[in-house]
Amino acid sequence: MKIGIYGGSFNPIHNGHIYMARFIIKYLNLDKLFIIPVGNPSHRKNVLIDGELRIKMCKEAFKKDSKIEVLSVEVDSKELSYTYDTLIKIISEYPGNEYFEIIGEDSGEYFHRWKNYKEILKKSKVVILQREGYKTNLKDENIIQVKNPFLNFSSTRVREMVKCNESIDDMVPKGVIELIEKNKLYKK
Repeated sequence: MKIGIYGGSFNPIHNGHIYMARFIIKYLNLDKLFIIPVGNPSHRKNVLIDGELRIKMCKEAFKKDSKIEVLSVEVDSKELSYTYDTLIKIISEYPGNEYFEIIGEDSGEYFHRWKNYKEILKKSKVVILQREGYKTNLKDENIIQVKNPFLNFSSTRVREMVKCNESIDDMVPKGVIELIEKNKLYKK
């Protein structure tokens, strides 16, 4: 089985994330794609909203996608979140598969500084999605550089728009908007 692993803050998940998840399933012919909201990020101060709410938003966004499953492996852990540790947990729970770690080109620029990055490359393919304004020069037989469309979405912009009471109807699915409104997220 071909399993994709797509981690991120998803704070909140937006239509760009959703498009890329569906795009990469087709591009790589994946059998399953795990969406993994980060728990306690290792690379920056944790200013994210509650992990359980981010998981609910992701589940809402992908509720009709049979090949996509949202995992709480990082949110459930009290430890710092590292891609390597998450990959090892997934391999132990779903052994004997081919794994594809999906990252954006912004992360690709500093992938060589990630915890155990060489081990990640031994245990999975690292799939790098293009992002406007970034350029990855990583070379390895287990790196796949994807020529994907550039999308003009960002969680930062969604949060700013919510804070300013602007419509996010074109950026976020209706069910996610309802969760944002119900829980009064991103207003402060």
